Amino acid sequence: MGDLSSNGRFKHLRPSELGDKDYWDTTYQNELDNGIGQDGDRDITALDSWFAEIDAPIKVLEFLTNEDFPLSPNNTERIIESPTVLDLGTGNGSSLFELKLEGEYDGAMFGVDYSGQSLDLAKQLWNKHLHQQEEAEKQQQGTISFEQMDILKDVPEDKPWWPKAGFDLVLDKGTFDAISLSAETVELEGAMVRVVEAYPGKVAPMVKPGGFLIITSVNWTENEVVRWFTESVGTQGVLEEFGRVKYPVYEFGGRKGQGVASVCFRRIAS
Repeated sequence: MGDLSSNGRFKHLRPSELGDKDYWDTTYQNELDNGIGQDGDRDITALDSWFAEIDAPIKVLEFLTNEDFPLSPNNTERIIESPTVLDLGTGNGSSLFELKLEGEYDGAMFGVDYSGQSLDLAKQLWNKHLHQQEEAEKQQQGTISFEQMDILKDVPEDKPWWPKAGFDLVLDKGTFDAISLSAETVELEGAMVRVVEAYPGKVAPMVKPGGFLIITSVNWTENEVVRWFTESVGTQGVLEEFGRVKYPVYEFGGRKGQGVASVCFRRIAS
């Protein structure tokens, strides 16, 4: 799927505006200016998503609520009663809204984003939803908190809300894609590299030992996602593949493929 210049270890995508913070600030500011967060009739479990056309939100929700998934409320041997959830690059908050309201996940949830406009929109949507609920329903639905954080630059453990051991479930729906399109560089092991190379190693410790990370991408194949998150600096011996979300397969020119990849990893408990 990727283009692909290479640094000798991983392929790289050509940079685009989708990798720039200014693009996302402007996008979410436009939604705020258009009053999207104040729309009283808006179904917050059916928000716009750049993955919606290929049913990725539905497929990921089905995976996470399947009776075989260890954290699923439908698993009679659920390993954790109220798993904590972190949504990386939360955007309008749709992934958390779906997981809580339709998936019935009942643990504490946090959505983080480096765009303040994104967080303003997500907060407006969630607060509007809560305002429409009866008090008993509010208590039953629990909490979703939205916090500003730059995943690559901030130290998570310095945040007062950050759980010491990390989160039981970490979600990434498109954030890895956006970072893959950034031209920014950072120092990693004494060399300047594209920020995407540092991302997997930053994310892995955010997952509690024994917990899960699910990455959804339209820019990388399943095998490429697996390689990024098991062979990058800071992920070797930390993350292992747990499962893959099944999507419809298309065939063109004698080759088979799919338009999206969602791969679930488990952090090795030891």
